[in-house]
Parts: sequence; structure tokens; C-alpha cells
Amino acid sequence: MTLSIKKLGDKYEAEATPPHSRKPWRLSAPLPLRQLIDQLEAQGCHQRDIGDALYEIDPDWESKLD
Repeated sequence: MTLSIKKLGDKYEAEATPPHSRKPWRLSAPLPLRQLIDQLEAQGCHQRDIGDALYEIDPDWESKLD
């Protein structure tokens, strides 16, 4: 039902539920942005949904990719 991302300094935490992910999922520890995106994609989250969720918390998120 949701894809939720929170920014914690220079790291991010996230959780996702279907249909945004294959099954309910939550990060066990905050990650840097690139690793977060990789984890979300591995859970079946769509790139557009990830980008939309990141844009909501930080419109300049793309400039922070490593």
C-alpha cells in the first residue's frame, strides 16, 4: 500500500508494502542513498515510485547520488 522513505542526516530508512514491493519490507538500518535505491529495487519497487517518494522528502535528491 505504501512506499515510505525518511531522511536521517546523510542516510535514509524505508519501508514498503505491496503493491510497491513483493511483500512487506523494512530496512533494518539506515543506508546511503544509492544503497537504499538498490535495496528498494531488489524488493520489486519501481524506479518511478522510488523517485516520487524521494522527491517528496528532498526535491534535490538526484544531486546526492554517489
